Amino acid sequence: MLSRWSLPHLCLTGLLLLGPVAAGADALRTAAQDNNALKYDLKNAAKPGICVEVLQAMSAAEPELRFSGVDQPMSLRRIEALLAEGQLDVFCALIRSPAREARMAFIEVPIYTVRHRIAVRADDAVNVQSLEEIRRLGPESAVIVNKSTAHEDLLRSAGGLQIDASSPDTAVNLKKLVAQRGRFYYHTENALLRYIEDGGLEGKVRLLPTVFKTEALYMVCSPRLASALRQRLQQALEKLARRGELERIYAGYRES
Repeated sequence: MLSRWSLPHLCLTGLLLLGPVAAGADALRTAAQDNNALKYDLKNAAKPGICVEVLQAMSAAEPELRFSGVDQPMSLRRIEALLAEGQLDVFCALIRSPAREARMAFIEVPIYTVRHRIAVRADDAVNVQSLEEIRRLGPESAVIVNKSTAHEDLLRSAGGLQIDASSPDTAVNLKKLVAQRGRFYYHTENALLRYIEDGGLEGKVRLLPTVFKTEALYMVCSPRLASALRQRLQQALEKLARRGELERIYAGYRES
């Protein structure tokens, strides 16, 4: 799908998100997740990121909704801490987990759905179909995963796996895989495909065919955010879902 954003539109997007709010309402404070070009890629005029486009669409659907801070990249760990403390109001988008539900509120409208896949080196003939098969391969078959993510929590909860969660950076972790500093890399399908292409690693890395899990990502709010504002966010996302706008945005970033 061709994006509707040109470079001038992207600049205007920033002004709308960061500027004064209609009817005297305050802008909802958010942040951009670093090391996640699928969600936030403000340097890319054609595809500025799923979440950038979703926030814009929400503002268009509910004119009183405005968001500040979309141009401020932060680590996911810091974003979650600031949400729990009430220093950020909202964030797009997170996988649901018990630990996160204890610290923040989820808006009950899926923004998009991801498929968990595993990347291996192209010259590695391995073809596992479960975490149990990886476990049986022993400690020499380490699984790389992004630090401080729901994926790390999932792998640790599985037990018995040799896990390398030392970096939150997808590009860095792909380089570690190629350098044989781990045998598997667990991530979402779209992120792996995007970063493999960006890094020119098509001939060096391949994805195993198995989909290990499918999960939805949701908008989250600080527990201190007023219920009326949560309701407005819910209404905006419901409107976008009914129109098919959330699916259209995601389609522009989904690989075949």
